[in-house]
Amino acid sequence: MALKILFSESSPNLGGQELQLLQQMMTLKQRGVAVKLACRPASGIFQAACQRGLELVPIAFRNSLHPPSILRVRRLLQDWQPDVVVSHSGHDANVCGVAARLVNSMRHRPRMVRVRTYQHGIPHAWSYNCLADMTLVPSQEMRARILRNPRIQPARIHVLYPGLDFAEIARDAQQTLPESVAAWLAQHPGRLIAHAAMLRPEKGHLMMLDVLARLLPRFPDLRYVIAGEGEQRTAIEARVRELGITQNVCMAGMLQPVAPLLRRAQLVIMPSLIEPLGMAQIEALSLGVAVVASNVDGIPETIDADQTGLLVEPGAIQAWEDAIAWALDQPEHMAAMAAAGRARVLEKFSIEANIARFLALIQAGATPQNEAKT
Repeated sequence: MALKILFSESSPNLGGQELQLLQQMMTLKQRGVAVKLACRPASGIFQAACQRGLELVPIAFRNSLHPPSILRVRRLLQDWQPDVVVSHSGHDANVCGVAARLVNSMRHRPRMVRVRTYQHGIPHAWSYNCLADMTLVPSQEMRARILRNPRIQPARIHVLYPGLDFAEIARDAQQTLPESVAAWLAQHPGRLIAHAAMLRPEKGHLMMLDVLARLLPRFPDLRYVIAGEGEQRTAIEARVRELGITQNVCMAGMLQPVAPLLRRAQLVIMPSLIEPLGMAQIEALSLGVAVVASNVDGIPETIDADQTGLLVEPGAIQAWEDAIAWALDQPEHMAAMAAAGRARVLEKFSIEANIARFLALIQAGATPQNEAKT
């Protein structure tokens, strides 16, 4: 009988976490694994999953203890009897965890797996030790942060690096840009810096606008294209007007795929203040595009400093100005680092490596010894 996996996601957004989930589902489906996705019917991932032909179960996930959602998941678990439930955000993880414990007629309870991409503050041991059988995190740094609470059982926390379909990214990169973005670039010729991230405070957009304003006297043709949507859009647009750099900044919105933009850039930046791992810099390096990123959290697990890209202290405006200026003045050095970075990410972050480890973890478990070798 085929392995059955129920994925759940309560976020209304469509960002790196959600795209990774969809990539995993598509790959598993191609390998004969039965997959379903429980998510909010009006969410970004619902629409994206529909476009990919994935089987969907609409669930409200209004909060962590939403009774109708708990009952809906309980019925789904009882009727479909998945082997594994993989939850990705707070509301759906809690709803699925409670629902699984309310199903008494099943031959066996599904294995409850939580994917955790952020951890603010000191985590509570109960949610890691009791609510989920296993928690998957995207970096060694994230795992170490969670285990700062000595009550959390290390054997329950495992690193699963994201997996990218690099062949698909290469194909996507050859596509044309949306007409509005292509027209803006044609009207504003010059060197391009691309930033692909949700518009949230921790992604560093506002700092980068200050850096750009300081760079423009030296590099007046510099263009900064921001790909993404989110809560900070209004603040970013206001800061662009305040700095008088409207001719140098393009708010491109959500680009799917984003590879056509990354391919055209001289530099791809990741100026995050917080970043469990990050995806855009991996995608850029796979295309041989130079990267400047923050030396924070899990990003150094994707970039070897001064070998495959530049790492800069997060939020340090002067350091970012210096790093980008150096990168723009040293295109040959940056190209060599990008080439080395490409070889590194193709090996470390392939979807094949991701799925192989994912299946090994959920089917056979893992020991602390396995983690030491990650």
